[in-house]
Amino acid sequence: MTVITNSIMKKVRVIFLMRRLVTPFAFLSAAVVVLVSTVSVSHVIQNMPTLIDVHAVVKFFALAFAHTDVVVKSALVAGTLFLGFTFKGLIESIRVSVITQKYN
Repeated sequence: MTVITNSIMKKVRVIFLMRRLVTPFAFLSAAVVVLVSTVSVSHVIQNMPTLIDVHAVVKFFALAFAHTDVVVKSALVAGTLFLGFTFKGLIESIRVSVITQKYN
């Protein structure tokens, strides 16, 4: 009886985790598609200062963000928010999974 219960609960946890991750991941994917279709990543990397100079890199990205189109700004903000929500959902799901396993 315990083997069947564990098997079913394992599948339930996987489905729960997938449902928590799919929606934010879909929005993140849409934001990435917008960014890739509107921003030339190779030119950004080519014009970027060396990563050792942190102050110059931060200034570069701040100025780049300030001078981009509204669509790109919106996609960046949306992608960052949904990435945060995805990680939050992942951490919460792992916590729920660990707590449920501890009490079983």
